[in-house]
Amino acid sequence: MELRPYGEEDLALTEALECDPEVMRELGGPVPREDIPRVHRMRVETAANDGWYFAIVPEPGGRPAGQIGIFGREHDGGTIDELGWMVLPEFQGRGIATSALGLLLERARAARRFDRLHAFPAVTNGPSNALCRRFGFELIEQSDVEFRDRPLRVNHWVVDVGRAE
Repeated sequence: MELRPYGEEDLALTEALECDPEVMRELGGPVPREDIPRVHRMRVETAANDGWYFAIVPEPGGRPAGQIGIFGREHDGGTIDELGWMVLPEFQGRGIATSALGLLLERARAARRFDRLHAFPAVTNGPSNALCRRFGFELIEQSDVEFRDRPLRVNHWVVDVGRAE
C-alpha cells in the first residue's frame, strides 16, 4: 500500500470517483462532469501546498484505488483539520480504505503537525462510520451540513493525533 501525493496525473481518478453514483451515494450524488477540473485543481493545490492529499495505490506501480487527505476547513466559527477518503467501487470491501486510513493516521501522528482530526461521514455510511470506530475516533454529534449545495446528515467524529508541544 502506498499513499502517493495527489498530482496532475490524477484527473481521471477524480472523475471516476466524483462521477460514480455508488461512490457519491453518501455525498449527495455524483458531481457534474463540468465541475471535475475545479475539484481536481483544488486537490492538486492542496497536495502542493501542504502535502496532505494522496492517491491510494494498493500495489507498487499499480493504478490508484481512491483518494485520502487532510485539509483545513471552517467549522463552527473556527478552522479544523478534516480527514476524508473515497475508494472506487471495484476496490471496495478489500480493506484498502482501512489500510490507507491507518497509514495516514500514522503519518499524522509522526508529523506532530495536527492536534485533532475530524471526519464527517453520512450517518447512513456504514463502512466509513465503522472505520472511524475502528481507529478510535470519538463520535461528537450528528448534524445537518451542506456539502456542494446538498443537504447531508452526518456523524461528526474526532480523533486526537497529538501535536508537538
